Amino acid sequence: MKRNEKKTVKIIFGFFLLGSGIFLFLSFFSFLYHWKNDQSQLEKLFDKEIIAENLLGKIGAIVSHYFIHCGIGISSFFIPILFFFTGLKIILNKKLLNNFYKSTIYKLLFFSIWLPIFFYVIVPNQGIFSGIFGFEIGNYLIHLIGKVGLYILIFTSIIFYLIIIFRIRTLTIKNVMKKKIQNINKKIDVKLNFLNTKIINKPEMDTSFSQDKNILHSILYKKKEDFSSIDLKIDLESNKKKITQILNYYNIEISEIKASIGPTITLYEIYPKIGTRISKIKNLKNEIALNLSAISIRIIAPIPGKGSIGIEIPNYKRYTVYMQDILFSEESNKKSHKMELPISLGKTVFNEIFIVDLAKMPHLLIAGSTGQGKSVGLNIMIVFLLYKKNPKDIKFILIDPKKVELSIYKKISKSYFAILPNSIEPIITDLHEVKNILNSLCKEMDQRYAILEKYKVRNIKEYNNVKYNKHHLPYIILIIDEFADLNMNNQKQIETYITRLAQLARAVGIHLIIATQRPSVDVITGLIKSNFTARIAFKVSSKIDSRTILDCTGAEQLVGKGDMLFSNRNELIRLQCPFMELSDIKKIVDFYENKKNEYFFLPEPDM
Repeated sequence: MKRNEKKTVKIIFGFFLLGSGIFLFLSFFSFLYHWKNDQSQLEKLFDKEIIAENLLGKIGAIVSHYFIHCGIGISSFFIPILFFFTGLKIILNKKLLNNFYKSTIYKLLFFSIWLPIFFYVIVPNQGIFSGIFGFEIGNYLIHLIGKVGLYILIFTSIIFYLIIIFRIRTLTIKNVMKKKIQNINKKIDVKLNFLNTKIINKPEMDTSFSQDKNILHSILYKKKEDFSSIDLKIDLESNKKKITQILNYYNIEISEIKASIGPTITLYEIYPKIGTRISKIKNLKNEIALNLSAISIRIIAPIPGKGSIGIEIPNYKRYTVYMQDILFSEESNKKSHKMELPISLGKTVFNEIFIVDLAKMPHLLIAGSTGQGKSVGLNIMIVFLLYKKNPKDIKFILIDPKKVELSIYKKISKSYFAILPNSIEPIITDLHEVKNILNSLCKEMDQRYAILEKYKVRNIKEYNNVKYNKHHLPYIILIIDEFADLNMNNQKQIETYITRLAQLARAVGIHLIIATQRPSVDVITGLIKSNFTARIAFKVSSKIDSRTILDCTGAEQLVGKGDMLFSNRNELIRLQCPFMELSDIKKIVDFYENKKNEYFFLPEPDM
């Protein structure tokens, strides 16, 4: 509210200056024609029988007399001009006017002093041109340096002034040309770097957006680590023999064993002979871990879609999955170019990039203990969407009760955020405002359904493809960083809004990503879980937490630092979440800060 009040006061002051400028200009202009008649009647200001001939009446005549006759003469016209431009600058609030405004002030100040003296020397009998200021200063200078000296001073000063103005303009033109040349060189360097790195991007419909990708690539690109050259200190053959020995000791025969090295773990696929009971292998988990000196192992029995049993063993030295390698890879572009809302979750145990379409999921629930990678995962999803989608196609609503995890994205709020009207903070950190934003989002959902009904289409994708529609509807992604904190207050109301959005919002392009570090049944209720079929579990402390988020155990056996399980419609996949340094995220945010888009306002919430 304070910001709006200040803005209102500024606008009122701006209009006051505009009006004052027009008033003074008309008064001064009329004074040039009527000053002789009006000047003799100035002392009779309150006499009703006396009528001033000035267009602005007695006040105009008095103001003009003091500014022109008693002041700086004809140079007084600069004052209303200055008032007018100042008021215009305040009202329009355009930074582009700054340079013009400054240069205008300097010129007016110079001529306000130079012209009165000039007119006193050229036309000394016309006091209205020089005013008392010009008369007094000119007279003093004549006594000081003589009339010839004053002539020399006047003409040399105007020559120096013109030289300075000419040099400033020349330097300005040179600087502009230098910047243009530098920008052209940068674009050429970006294209050369882009070709040298041999990163092939899919052609986009928006060429400027595609060019932005290339520039961002040059900013963030780092030399990739060669995964094959990293010493993982794993003797695959030795581990295979140890696994086989343990199984043979317990009379379990296998026909084949294979190994796949992933970023975090190595997956050993065991193909048991016919008649082998799977439960016998699952019960040997601790014995296998002891024999391999592993921190923890996870047994997948059987691996979905394969006739094998998987044993996942953590690597001694982990391979860091960098987000840059995923963003700029050909594999990533091939997998994501047909998706509406692609998000990269990392790499699989087979070292393949894993990308899902949030539009099809359609919502995502994330849980994990503190420090296991939830916030990093959220940042990765946001960055990937920023890279893949235009600001006109996607808007975020960020709810961050911890106040620090998502604050880095404030700079791009104008281009990429959906906010409430008259909102002070683009990122919701006050728990009392959460109810309003969720209520407003439900109203936005209802309005969108009315639009779809009007145009007789089934979803947002079909609507945006209709050529004759008036407004393009962007996807809206609601991200909550710590859902447990919201449930402390107004639990039932918050849960009602979340459930309603999760049940209905998919068709109109509203999707939810909710994260929590406390995956208990009072936070992730059965009603919420039933509407969030896609879930991610980072390392949790107990089997109970794992069952709460995934409906099965396994998350308690993860090794942390981005190691996670992704569950979607009974399909469970182990992934390594990518890592991105905070400095690189800041570079991306700074890069997208310059996108020229207006705020996307949600409807007013119900009070």
